[in-house]
Amino acid sequence: MSIQRETLRLIQGSLKGTRLCGDVLVVLPTEHLLRGFVFERTLEKEMYYLWRVVMPLYRPANTIILNYSKRISKGDKFRLTKPGLTQTAERIAAAMAPGHLSYLRKIRGPREFLKHVNWMAGNTMANFRIDLALTHYMVGNVAECIKIFESIPLESLPPKLHDYVVPFATELRTNPEDAASRVQSWERENIERLGLAEAVTGTVEVADTGSN
Repeated sequence: MSIQRETLRLIQGSLKGTRLCGDVLVVLPTEHLLRGFVFERTLEKEMYYLWRVVMPLYRPANTIILNYSKRISKGDKFRLTKPGLTQTAERIAAAMAPGHLSYLRKIRGPREFLKHVNWMAGNTMANFRIDLALTHYMVGNVAECIKIFESIPLESLPPKLHDYVVPFATELRTNPEDAASRVQSWERENIERLGLAEAVTGTVEVADTGSN
């Protein structure tokens, strides 16, 4: 077991409503969003950053994305070593709760995610615009989703992202059922890839978009 995982395992015991999934301490329940805590190794031996993670699972991804996450303790580093690890875990748990843990518990799904990223309004980066469009889709705002996709230069996207997103953008207009299936597939793949099955509540579904 890695030192990061061992530290989070110790912390889990003192933070109710969390579950260790891989190297992420996940805040339960998981409903379309990954919320939790993860360590990031630094170039310094035994030193790690600690992140408060918020990541939409309904977007194509190969790993944990930290675009909407935050380094805890103003980016201070934590030394993780076997000696004294219990005491270190207690200190880190105190940095997580109650503030950061309470904040994550409030971000239950796509609607709360929109509020979480509200400060990024006006950001023109393609990855953010895609995530924003998909979030509007998840809450049933298909018209807004299409509007955002129309503002993105899709042909300029990196090939892999292009191959994910362009078919979905087309299906929004031509075959809504296939669009819904595609988003559900992305979420299921992320849940499997990140080892989140035990943290997921209910089935993977998208909002009813029939009224838009």
